[in-house]
Amino acid sequence: MPCRLSWAGVEASAIIRDLTPAGLGLSLSEAIPLKMKEKAQLHLRDRITLQVVPVHAHHEPGRLVAGFKVATIERGAQEWNDLVEKVER
Repeated sequence: MPCRLSWAGVEASAIIRDLTPAGLGLSLSEAIPLKMKEKAQLHLRDRITLQVVPVHAHHEPGRLVAGFKVATIERGAQEWNDLVEKVER
């Protein structure tokens, strides 16, 4: 599922690989300057905005795979909860 990630003047497209109520796994371009524990905003489906914090990352061929903790749900809490529930089934 595509999403947008932004922080400190950087905006990047990403693909959600997995998600839970507490966090997400994203696939990003390996050129993205990701810093651990630096808060970012994740925009999903133009209805959901989450404040997330990267907690781990590793490189795979041609991409960066990173795990993010959900710090707060800034917009679209019901949509986020519905999405997580649908994925967990």
